[in-house]
Amino acid sequence: MMGRYWGVQAGWNFMGSNLRGLAAFAAAMVLSLSSAAGQVLDSVNGDQLSAALSAAGLSPTMIEDAATGAPVARGAAGDFGFFVRALSCSGTPPACENLVFFANFDLGRSVTTKDYRIINSFNDSQVFGRAYILENQNQVGVDYVIELGGGVSPEHLAQNINRWADVISAFVAKFQEGSTGS
Repeated sequence: MMGRYWGVQAGWNFMGSNLRGLAAFAAAMVLSLSSAAGQVLDSVNGDQLSAALSAAGLSPTMIEDAATGAPVARGAAGDFGFFVRALSCSGTPPACENLVFFANFDLGRSVTTKDYRIINSFNDSQVFGRAYILENQNQVGVDYVIELGGGVSPEHLAQNINRWADVISAFVAKFQEGSTGS
């Protein structure tokens, strides 16, 4: 069984596909309201990121990176906390081309070779998201990158933000499955 993450026990009941679809649509609408139809986004600022995460039901709290001033969001997908770091930023306020979503989970024990097998199995079987181990911290985690450079539609960005809850769901399911030996 997975350990605790920010004081929350793993075991989130994931949103149904209808609710996720509605959240993706709402996020697209929020992003598209900020400009003319047919807009192409090649970066987002903190306000745009916050609006998109909120529209997807991911409860963001926005902060800034102390060194760069880039937006950082702390959010929640059900019971799971996560962060979004905005990278490749320029301008004032910073507008960023890359969004890195990540969630780390405390194992509550030392990392084992079985954990590496589970992580490798996730990475071999999933198109979206990348699992990893933080051995010195006795944690496992998953990340997901959204690239905006070159331009994407607001709908595309909303769809990809909405996918994050599915990435966490798949990771937790794979880890729990592997931990029980099934």
